[in-house]
Amino acid sequence: MSIWSREELLSLLADWKAAYRAASTGKSYTIQGRALTRYDLPEIRNQLSFLENELAALDRGGKGPVFVRARIRRPL
Repeated sequence: MSIWSREELLSLLADWKAAYRAASTGKSYTIQGRALTRYDLPEIRNQLSFLENELAALDRGGKGPVFVRARIRRPL
């Protein structure tokens, strides 16, 4: 069962997507001695993935995450 409501997850996803757009313009900057450092893009992607998984779990009725294992076949 998720601790988030659907509305909360959608709001958080929108926030993290905005953070992704902002971070894509630069990691940090300084104006008049005040500095701003944004999250790294990989950190933002992790958060987006987490929130998307939470939303998917909520849509499935809170039955927990689904894990997919990739199987790579090597040529004979």
